[in-house]
Amino acid sequence: MSAGNSLKRCRVGVLLSGREQFSPYFGGALARWTYEVYSRLQEQVEVTVFGFPTGEQYRYPLPHETSGIWRACTIASRIPRVRRYEERIWLGALFRRLSRFDVLHIHNRPQWAAPLRSMGYTGSIVLHLQNDHLGHWSGPMLDALASKLNRLVVCSNYLRGTFASKSPELAGKTRVVPNGADTKLFCPREELRESKTILFVGRFDAEKGVLQLLQAYARVLQSHPEARLVVGGATSFGVHKETVYVRGVRELAHAMEQAGSPPIHFTGYLDHDRDLPSWFQKATVFASPSVFQEPFGLVNAEAMACATPVVGSNRGGIPEVLGAAGRLVNPENTQEFAAAISDLLSNSDLCRQLGRAACERCRKMFDWRVIAGTWLSMLEQLEPDGVCHLASA
Repeated sequence: MSAGNSLKRCRVGVLLSGREQFSPYFGGALARWTYEVYSRLQEQVEVTVFGFPTGEQYRYPLPHETSGIWRACTIASRIPRVRRYEERIWLGALFRRLSRFDVLHIHNRPQWAAPLRSMGYTGSIVLHLQNDHLGHWSGPMLDALASKLNRLVVCSNYLRGTFASKSPELAGKTRVVPNGADTKLFCPREELRESKTILFVGRFDAEKGVLQLLQAYARVLQSHPEARLVVGGATSFGVHKETVYVRGVRELAHAMEQAGSPPIHFTGYLDHDRDLPSWFQKATVFASPSVFQEPFGLVNAEAMACATPVVGSNRGGIPEVLGAAGRLVNPENTQEFAAAISDLLSNSDLCRQLGRAACERCRKMFDWRVIAGTWLSMLEQLEPDGVCHLASA
């Protein structure tokens, strides 16, 4: 932004995807991103978040609107021949309100751009992807999407690479804006640091690699019999179900304990703001064993902010997050995975060195204030399209 200028309060409508609630407890990463960034831009941006009904007592403190049509949409989603119209019904019910905004910021729903244009929306549309929604789209489909968008924002270069080569037009409209961490909340507390504690936090399902972590932990115990493993998280936000996968992990944990390993601590769901920082601050090492192409991995940045060294999988966008401030492994090679963890548990100086480097990298690249500034610059770049005008301060 040029000196002496400031951005007028653009009117931005944020559309959360699917049935995500705008809540720190029941919502996910998209709701958190929305709150963390726009709460820091309230002097420049007039924002309203649209999404699934969220109880006022659970909601983030930003303007939030919904529609009573959600009940009809829920019914429609259960009827095979009708469910294809669910999203258009939802957008149609909201459109009169959406049409007053200068910018519509759509989270993770590329298929919403065309209906909004066909309904007559003429402002700027910014599509924001945190997952691989476009990798399977053909070139012509991507070109058609590009014609409906003013910007496409993705959270990593990995995610951009899943489609960019198939559509130069869409690639030209794409910007990379990483996810962030609250470095006031997530900060080093070395007086809490525990010896030889391995931490995992994440969604409790197969693609997050919890089973592979337990298998690696069994190997770690051969050289560090006193090492402790903490597994935090649930199968969904604020909800935990005993799935077949969860039962399989617990059975392996029980078998390991029967064979003499220390008890594995399953914390269950952890409240992000109240519980999570102290677990990162206590851990010696944070393990991020995703076995799928993780687009970013927000917990990695939060662990780094606490100066906790990360052993992460060499998949998706995780290498971009860690840089040289962590250790990358193939999580399905349990010997390699265990060796990386064991090496850090054996070398406290290396742990501290990596932790400091990780913290510095996070503060420089992933602090939410940095992300908010990058987002504001992106909005400013929409100005040639007649959306966000600059005025003298």
